[in-house]
Amino acid sequence: MPKTFLITGATGFIGGYIIREILSRGDNYIALSSNPASAAKKLSNAKSVTGISEILSLQTQKIDVIINLAGSNLGAGRWTDSAKKDFYDSRINTTNKIIELIAAMETKPELLISSSGVDYYGNTGAEEMYEDAPPAKTFLGKLTNDWEQAALKAEAFGVRTVVLRTGLVMAKDSEAIKKLLLPVKLFVGGPLGSGKQFISWIHIQDLADLYMFAADKENVRGVYNAAAPEPQTNALFIKHAAKLLSRPAFARVPAFMLKAMLGEMSTVVLDGRKAMPKKIQSAGYSFKFTRDEVAWKDIL
Repeated sequence: MPKTFLITGATGFIGGYIIREILSRGDNYIALSSNPASAAKKLSNAKSVTGISEILSLQTQKIDVIINLAGSNLGAGRWTDSAKKDFYDSRINTTNKIIELIAAMETKPELLISSSGVDYYGNTGAEEMYEDAPPAKTFLGKLTNDWEQAALKAEAFGVRTVVLRTGLVMAKDSEAIKKLLLPVKLFVGGPLGSGKQFISWIHIQDLADLYMFAADKENVRGVYNAAAPEPQTNALFIKHAAKLLSRPAFARVPAFMLKAMLGEMSTVVLDGRKAMPKKIQSAGYSFKFTRDEVAWKDIL
């Protein structure tokens, strides 16, 4: 029997790829949106589109898997107090709404898969980071930890729950990748800050596949790093892209300049961590893209 997925963040960049995977399997999806009228115009292949404020209207629906991608864009602008509140509320409040729905459903979904980020670990240098590490004492450390804890409440209702701590997503239509490559394309690209900070990255195909892997594998449960097994330093990551674009990559951007331009948001590119995916690999997942050079070649 085809499965029915309920997705938040369906109109987002990652959501589009996951929807394609769902439909290619012969499954269908219901989209949950803060702006259902606008989402319905973009998601003509959805079984239905429901507003978050009407989420409890879905309590009698047959829903097999819930995928939670909701959250306002961290890279949209400077991190003002109001922006940080929106980052937090858009994730935690939506996840709490999903738990309310699960509590109200007579027939519970099999699974909840909720997004998170490797920013959970903070700036940890060259140390390999695994899922049992504590959250960083930073804004993003608290945000991701609270987001994860909100999602894991579904376990109390007998719903298998998976949290994917996602690295930098590599895709040709990623806004983050476009911003990263713009200086390179203009011949002024190079390392950001010291360039020694590690980037935990993942190709979009592997990320979409991981969501489907979690949906199909009953042994997958809990928190997993969704990042390729070979993190790369910022300097080499940019250098590999520049080589494919036939551009130089020597114009280092000093950390103080990034802090002046971006404010607190600069931590996203200046902090580094090596989030290792051994746990998901031990569960049986095999990455298609393990080296950033190969991922760059694919998307460029």
